This record gives sequence, C-alpha cells and structure tokens, in this order.
Amino acid sequence: FYINNFKMQTVLVVFGIGFIFGAIGAYIAEKKGRSHYEGFFLGFLFGLLGVIAEIFLPKKPKEN
Repeated sequence: FYINNFKMQTVLVVFGIGFIFGAIGAYIAEKKGRSHYEGFFLGFLFGLLGVIAEIFLPKKPKEN
C-alpha cells in the first residue's frame, strides 16, 4: 500500500509543478501578446526550459 501511495504522491507533485510552470508560461505569453495556451503548454511540458523559451520568443505584432 505504501508504494502505491508514494507513486500517487509523486504523480501529484509532478502535475503540480507542471501546472505552476504552465501558469508562469501563460502569464509571460499573455504579456507578450502571444497565446496563453501556447505559454501554458510550453511551461507544463518543458518546465523551466519552456518558461525560458517563452521569455526569449519575440513579441507578437498587433494585427490591425
């Protein structure tokens, strides 16, 4: 039983960390005029590297 509980805790921690990095990525993307979905998925899937990538992506020009 302890092993299953440990696995579940690990999965929850990994998803929690992914969600935090996803939220940070979404915030940065939104500030740069990019899709917040793009920022969330980069942050969620790649963690800190995804957030760094989102920081270095260029701002999206406004469409008129």
